[in-house]
Amino acid sequence: MVALPAMAELIWKKIRSVQGGIALALLLTLIIGLFLGSPVGRIVCGMGLLALVGYFVFVFFREGVFDAATQRGKRLAETIAREEHVPTGQGEVYSQPEGDMKKLLFDDFQPASSAGYVVKEIDQEQTVIPSTKTAQRAPTTREEKVKEFEIADFFDLESDIFRNESEPRSEFNFLLNKLLIAVKEVLFAHSVAFFWANRQKQQMVLEAKATDSANFMLTKRYPIEQDIASQVAKSGKPQVLGRISALAEKELVRHYVVGESVKSLIVVPVFYVVGEKTEEALPEGVIVADSKAEDAFGTETLSLMGQFTKVISALIKSYTNKYDLLLDSELLSSIRRLQDRVKSERSEQAVLDAMTDEAVKLMNWDVLSVVMFSEEQNRWAIQRIVNRANAIYPSASSVVDFEASLVGKSISTNTLVQEDDLEANPAIRFGSDEVIGLKGSFISVPISSLNRCYGALTVESGNKYQFSPAEAETLYRLVENAAEMLEVLYMNDLVKEFIAVDQITGSLNKKHFGKKLEEEVSRAEDFGTELSLVSMSIDGMQEMINRHGKDGFDGILNQVAKLIRVNVQPYDVIGRIDSNTLSVLLISTTANDAYLWAEKVRKHIASNIISIAGMNCSVTVSAGVAGLSDGMSKDELVSSTSQVLLKAVESGGNLVRVY
Repeated sequence: MVALPAMAELIWKKIRSVQGGIALALLLTLIIGLFLGSPVGRIVCGMGLLALVGYFVFVFFREGVFDAATQRGKRLAETIAREEHVPTGQGEVYSQPEGDMKKLLFDDFQPASSAGYVVKEIDQEQTVIPSTKTAQRAPTTREEKVKEFEIADFFDLESDIFRNESEPRSEFNFLLNKLLIAVKEVLFAHSVAFFWANRQKQQMVLEAKATDSANFMLTKRYPIEQDIASQVAKSGKPQVLGRISALAEKELVRHYVVGESVKSLIVVPVFYVVGEKTEEALPEGVIVADSKAEDAFGTETLSLMGQFTKVISALIKSYTNKYDLLLDSELLSSIRRLQDRVKSERSEQAVLDAMTDEAVKLMNWDVLSVVMFSEEQNRWAIQRIVNRANAIYPSASSVVDFEASLVGKSISTNTLVQEDDLEANPAIRFGSDEVIGLKGSFISVPISSLNRCYGALTVESGNKYQFSPAEAETLYRLVENAAEMLEVLYMNDLVKEFIAVDQITGSLNKKHFGKKLEEEVSRAEDFGTELSLVSMSIDGMQEMINRHGKDGFDGILNQVAKLIRVNVQPYDVIGRIDSNTLSVLLISTTANDAYLWAEKVRKHIASNIISIAGMNCSVTVSAGVAGLSDGMSKDELVSSTSQVLLKAVESGGNLVRVY
């Protein structure tokens, strides 16, 4: 409706115009009719009144409604012109090149303002929005556009878990982290974490977390005390707290560095029960979830968390089984490498070296030692030390107190001895005068076969409870296999005690050659005769073993021994000193003559073709010569020969040196 003052102003304007004259005439007709009292006057008055009312009704609708619409259309054209940068005078017509049409959105119910009306340009795919008075939702497309999900939304394409063969620990941590993220999202929690309950060390150990906080604990461990997580770990009963005060938060919540204004907390136990005594079982760990809102968790949350804990229990079982299988697999691999290594070098030292190297791969330790019986000291002593932590520790050759030490107990009882906390339970590892800078955990494993105990392998760590029962058992099995190999070597040596001739070369073995040498030295001293010793070794032994194998090298050694044998007198003595050395005792021969003989044999061997498994090859030898002088013992003669042989080898081989 048009306001009355506005209507009066409109009437006055019309009266002053041409059309106002017509209105004035009608008004005069009405006045005249009122003054005439006759019936004709009344008719004239009525007609004038009707004409006047009809006229003003026409003027009102034409000027008040149609003109208003016209003005609104003009303002719309001006707005479009401004948006298209068209001058106002030319903005009444809006046009656009054909083929580049745009759709405009105009709400004709929007209120008028001095800035003009708002016209929006919309996408061709978008539906026209109803009036702002009736529409409340955002624009929608004609065809609903759904997010195009990819495989990366449902699968970790970049994860190493699926790229490579992962070890059990990495796989367990990966799955546990994913599960905790799911728990956090489902509960709308601030933080969710999983803690192991280590009862031996009385510690809560953080394994994984999903958190929005920057103040989460930096260390992975804290003591089991009176906080809510520790209480659940000790009792095995879940706890739900709905309203936690700031003061109580310091005592109940231990997994933040500073207060996080936690208001709600839920802690549930995670069990892993093996056996039938479920009523006595204590949780292996706990899940802790917190929120900054009060009463965020309830009884329904406990039921939901129960399903998650069952999944984690299944993960622990899978991890435990896989870890045991991994240890068994690594043990088998270590035993295989141990056997392969000993095959190429059948000696006690080779077995001990291989056992030590494999123990490094099976466990994490700081110091490793091997204790054996020392013939020189006639006591049990440390034979080898591997100190990776550079800690203060007894040195090699340190004597072992057999009666009072952990190592002595392990050897005498033929059992594995383990101490997990040497700080709480101090004990003598080797001897009463030992000085050791570590106070963690210690294991002594006897190197024992069915018939004999050869010593002990010990490993020590600066960390308490470092070695799990599974790791200790794995180490025991490795040492047990090494002991069986030592038993085989021992039995071979025992048999050789009664066999004078070496099987491969057909010459005397080391023991009987030594006896024969001692006899000839005594004879030469008694009768004043000459005596010389020549030692020969094949050049490049390890290269030949790598090429032809151990059996192939034994074949080469056999043929070299034959070439030497054809160049000696019947009363001369040939013996095998070690795996690559043959010694010849030349009776009634001076050192100079022995040198000439050795040079002739060297050339003879170098010029011969040796056939091994259908393959032809040539070998060379190096030789050391020493003659017996007055007052020289058997050991001195052997030592002199060995010295010059070593110099010949170091000089490049295929030559003879005289002491």
